[in-house]
Amino acid sequence: MPLLASDITLEEKRQINKVLLSSGATIREINAVRKHLSAIKGGRLALSMFPAEIINLTVSDVIEDPLDYITDPTVPDTSTFSDAIHILEKYDLWDKFPESAIYYLQNATPEMETPKNFGEFEPKAHSFILVKSRVVCEAAAKKAGEQSFEPLILTTALEGESREVGIVFTGIAEEVVCNNRPLLPPCAIIACGEITARIDNGYGQSGPNQEFALSAALQITHYDKVTVAAIYTDGTDGPTGIAGGLTNSSTVSRAETNNLHVFKHLHEHDASTVLLSTGDAIITSHTGTNANDLKMVLIGDI
Repeated sequence: MPLLASDITLEEKRQINKVLLSSGATIREINAVRKHLSAIKGGRLALSMFPAEIINLTVSDVIEDPLDYITDPTVPDTSTFSDAIHILEKYDLWDKFPESAIYYLQNATPEMETPKNFGEFEPKAHSFILVKSRVVCEAAAKKAGEQSFEPLILTTALEGESREVGIVFTGIAEEVVCNNRPLLPPCAIIACGEITARIDNGYGQSGPNQEFALSAALQITHYDKVTVAAIYTDGTDGPTGIAGGLTNSSTVSRAETNNLHVFKHLHEHDASTVLLSTGDAIITSHTGTNANDLKMVLIGDI
């Protein structure tokens, strides 16, 4: 639902979105910039709707369920133009943004700021979170228990570079296999959150969850009782038609049989090629919803 601020064009908006998604910024940081380059986000849409009554019914895909990041056009905004500028500086994005967006951000006045409250219309805006972000983890834990895997929800606030988080996650699985802690197998280590993939070199087809699963596959080649799953709940991980990946100890060897070098493809952000070749891609098509993405490691009975 775009309505661009000032002289920013739709094509420039696409460029901005692509740059932000490949920067490694968190979803909150990305949305803080988006809100300050929009004429309707950050609560501005609500201002044009009042004095009508507004009722928001929403599903959360953001850690901790902050309303202004999951229903941002119709609730007051907690971020500022200064935050947006700081994020561009933090990730060194100035040279990658179109001049129109840079000019707009640098010349913003206090009057252009997103609303921090709705004043007399505050009682007319009502928001209800129907599904909180942690529900994905809780549902996975329940299902794991039904399948005789002892579940542990590690965190519902997982963040970080996807390939690195995949390595950390499988390190926990190795601790279970080798030292029976923090759980005894069979068990399921579960997490939800918003991991990212910073793309600063040439790339193919990929997404953060696919890179998590493929990175994990490189670490578990000697553990045939360990299986890793990572999935984006809307069914589209990154700019692909793949929801995520399901990998195990044979993923790397099966890729090599197809003359694919996993580390190389991972480095080139081309995880989709490997996962499709090995049959380890999770394909759901569009699910019609979007909660937090899910990470799970299953460790079988040793």
